[in-house]
Amino acid sequence: MIVNDNVLARVYKKASKGEILSVDDILYMYEQADLMDLGKIAGKISRDLWGNRVSFVSNMILNYTNVCSIQCYFCAFYRRPGEDDAYLMSADDILREVELYHKNYGIRQLLIQGGVNPELDIDYFTDVFSRIRRHFPDLGIHGLSTSEIFYIWKKTGGTLEDVLSRLRESGLDTIPGAGAEILDEEVRKKIGRPPGSGEQWLMIMETAHRMGIRTSATMMYGHLESNENKAMHLIKILDLQMKYGGFLSFTPWNFEPGNTRLEREGLVEGRASSQDVLRNIAISRIVFNRHLPVIQTSWLTNGVEMGQLAILFGASDWGGTIYNEKVIPATGKKVGDLRKEIIIKAIGQLGMVPVERDNLYRTVKIYNTEQRNYLDGIAFS
Repeated sequence: MIVNDNVLARVYKKASKGEILSVDDILYMYEQADLMDLGKIAGKISRDLWGNRVSFVSNMILNYTNVCSIQCYFCAFYRRPGEDDAYLMSADDILREVELYHKNYGIRQLLIQGGVNPELDIDYFTDVFSRIRRHFPDLGIHGLSTSEIFYIWKKTGGTLEDVLSRLRESGLDTIPGAGAEILDEEVRKKIGRPPGSGEQWLMIMETAHRMGIRTSATMMYGHLESNENKAMHLIKILDLQMKYGGFLSFTPWNFEPGNTRLEREGLVEGRASSQDVLRNIAISRIVFNRHLPVIQTSWLTNGVEMGQLAILFGASDWGGTIYNEKVIPATGKKVGDLRKEIIIKAIGQLGMVPVERDNLYRTVKIYNTEQRNYLDGIAFS
């Protein structure tokens, strides 16, 4: 593999040995490295780890409430208690919704997230989780942001370990990475996150990992962060991963400004460019390397074609199918549903092998496709 950049070549050499990259290494990739060179390196690392396999999960996102007391400046989904379009789903409503998609589409993961709703206590969640587990024992519950977990903990009392144990015993399997945004405290203040919430995210994730609960990690970029903020964000997640190995995947996703306070106040005027999307995917792949092997595309905010490009730039997981997701459409961006067949076709068009997984990234089924290999003869070889 030829990279005509001596600095980047040294970065790749460090990464290929499994060495931890420095802040300066990461900043160079953000600010000076050629995007196509980054794609070459990230794509090779991904293929060294996964060959030509790309995973995905048959997933349903269930936004059980839009009532939230935090009201982040980057969110268009939340409603205040008592607003006309505020809602809260009952356990019966949730079961009916899950049954519809489980029966018709064979979902294997339920991603359940909402807002920090002051009406709810831990009993709501343990009841919902236990009923889901009872009715759909093959369905993995991937649930709750760290904001929701922190609120449940403070309302319940006791230790965080006690709260996580109760949630796990009732059916919670894994925890998504929502709430990370950018971990820098000053940036978090500017985007409306509560004081100390970045450290809370790390603390909850570390506690979960110590207890053997696997989680995901994320980064939201394209708002008020600097390249140094992103570099430090990646390093903090890698530091925690090196302690416990508890993160299953990492997803960098670009902020959607529509209908948010950040847009209304003119603080963010537009979304990240396609080049930014690919740069963040590639850098994430290079930084995390074998230490956090799964980098997930953010196709939900970028579309199927960008999802395919992200695979070429180092992502190894498509994420999941989407049915009736409500958070991104609240920004005004049209998403629609994405069924399994579309994902399988999109992966196959790259000459890759689609691998259906569960929420713990265990293989469920390997699909054979006969598609032209986009990797043949292009610049990523």
